[in-house]
Formats: sequence, structure tokens, C-alpha cells
Amino acid sequence: MKFIHLFSFFFFSLSSIYSQTTVFQVWNELGVSGKLNKDFSYGVDLTTRFGGDGLNTLFPQVSLKYKLNKYVRVSVDYRLIGKKELNGNMLTSHRINGNLQLSYGIKRHSFGFRTRYQYSFNSFGGPYESEFDQAFRFKPSYSYDLNNSIFTPNFSCEFFYNPQNGEGGKQFTRIRYYVGVDMEMKGPHGLELGYYYDQKIQVANPVNRSILSLSYSYAIGQTKKKEPNKGRGVRFL
Repeated sequence: MKFIHLFSFFFFSLSSIYSQTTVFQVWNELGVSGKLNKDFSYGVDLTTRFGGDGLNTLFPQVSLKYKLNKYVRVSVDYRLIGKKELNGNMLTSHRINGNLQLSYGIKRHSFGFRTRYQYSFNSFGGPYESEFDQAFRFKPSYSYDLNNSIFTPNFSCEFFYNPQNGEGGKQFTRIRYYVGVDMEMKGPHGLELGYYYDQKIQVANPVNRSILSLSYSYAIGQTKKKEPNKGRGVRFL
């Protein structure tokens, strides 16, 4: 009986999500990373997002990361955001992220939790948008290293909170679900394929996104070795 109730709840939750307006997008990411010393590392990324009308947004990003210990990492990111308007013009904005990443591994299981504060300046204006404006983000994640397999499945669920005063403020506004796989590759290469469902909540007439994601990363200075590179996983910040 408990199983029937659980299945019914899951079915009606999915029905509620997909009864809302949903658009399809493709997100691509190219990244390069390297180490400055034992504890400091850096990353440079370029992300593009395509919808039914072509390129929607793009943003290059630079990151500086510091490993406090085996379980805790902090980082700061700078992102230049380009967003295409309906008239075809590309508007730009700037964003700073402050991140705190906790991670813990036991045998083949890996658990992570990231807290992010993002601050935007020279914003696009208009209604509040959790991706481009001020927000707190909370992201629990999990991955499992399959035995004798080049694939590592990853799962996460990210919650966006609007800290601003006024209409729609002081509440959660978005949930982003993710399932994907890292392909373990020898040497400096990393490849990840995944799927996001990006759901707006507590807003009128939400437009959600169904997203196919492909990421490639290259680690400078990492040479080929017997043990493959496991990609970013939940330990990447």
C-alpha cells in the first residue's frame, strides 16, 4: 500500500511539472583547468545555450579555487553573460559567484553539497531572474563509481533562493534537477553528458526548460597514466 501511495505521488508530481509550459534547450561547455600549487587551482570555461531560435545565452567564466582540506573547498568565479533579446540584440551583464563545496566519499559513493552566493551588476533589468540576478543556491549531489565501467552516474538537485525584498522575494523560485554520466578517460580529458529539468516555482505562468547538456574539460599539466581521469563529478567546484 505504501508503494502505491508513493507511486501515485510521483506520478502526479510529474504530471504537474509537464502540464506547465516547457521549452527544449541544448547547453554546451568547454573548460580548461590547471593547478597553481598543491592547494590553489584555476579554471576557464565557455558555456553556450541554444534554444529553438538559436543561441540564447553565452558566458565565459574564470575561476580561482582553494582546497581547505580533503572535504572542503572554496572558490570565486567571474562570469561575463551575453543574453540575446527577441530583437536579436545581445545584452551583456556581469556576475560574481562565491562558492563553498563540501564533499565526502565512502567506497564507490561520493556525496557533495555546494552553497553559492551570486551577485550581478549591470543587470539586464526587467523581472527578477534567478540566473542573472542576486541569489543563493543550494546544491546537494551524489555520484556512484560503477565497477569495471568507464561511466560514473551523477545526480543533483539545485534550489535557487531570491534574497531580495519586494514581490517574489524572500522565497525559493527555481529547482534544477540533473542526471548525467561522466566518461572516465585517460590523461587530461573529461567528458560528461547529462539532462536537466529546470523548473520555476512560486511564479505565475512559469516557462520551464528541458535541457540536454554536453561538457568537455581539459586539465593542463596532467599526463596520461594508468588510472583514468574521472571528470568533474561532485568533487569539482
